[in-house]
Amino acid sequence: MDGDQMDHARQYEAIFKRKSIRKYKPDLLDQGTLEEVRSFIATLTPMIPGIKTEIKILGSDEVKGVFRSGAPYFLAIYSEKKEGYAANAGFLLQQMDLYFSASGIGSCWTLLSKPLQKNDPVSGLEFVVNLAFGKPAEDLQRRSVSEFKRKPLSEITDIKGLDELLEPARLAPSGVNNQSSYFRGDPTSIDAYYAKSRLTDVMNQINVGIAICHIWLAALHAGRSVDFTVDEKGEDRAPKGYRYVISVKAK
Repeated sequence: MDGDQMDHARQYEAIFKRKSIRKYKPDLLDQGTLEEVRSFIATLTPMIPGIKTEIKILGSDEVKGVFRSGAPYFLAIYSEKKEGYAANAGFLLQQMDLYFSASGIGSCWTLLSKPLQKNDPVSGLEFVVNLAFGKPAEDLQRRSVSEFKRKPLSEITDIKGLDELLEPARLAPSGVNNQSSYFRGDPTSIDAYYAKSRLTDVMNQINVGIAICHIWLAALHAGRSVDFTVDEKGEDRAPKGYRYVISVKAK
């Protein structure tokens, strides 16, 4: 098993145990650990490679907004504002969320926080979302899947016989735990959708990217290769009130 496969295996295992950490110790991480975080950021796989992104580590004094969780650090992701950019950002940072959980570091999505203006990157990319992280001051992981408060699988998909990929998607975190994603298709091609909303549209797009990350990791764990494609007819198959994002081809 090479390094990437080993990281993917640890991330996959974390899907079934991770939880959002809202209490943090004031202690800072040592420089070696922060360097490991930076190194892992450089290995992240995008869902849509054509979208330029930048991820920065910020201190708590460089972030403003509510629900910051008292965390000492934040990962801020910036992106080109192209089609699918918010879902791509969710896909990327969920890899970090799972990496943190597998590495003994607490993390939590903080959708209502943002960097101070002076921390905008000179590249001109737009801020999308923050992921808080630091040393946890509460239990890092759940003891069992029964502790997750999630919708049943039948409420997020009409695909039958693909629980090995879609159960991990069901366990994915989402803003205000609204589970705004839906999946249609068959065992080899999964169409991903998010609930349209005037108030939470971007958040819902981030949510579906997070869930797709779990599907991707589950497919890799099952020894399947994965491609992401945009189907011109995907929007035509959208459930009422949902919008098409991308299709996950798992072979």
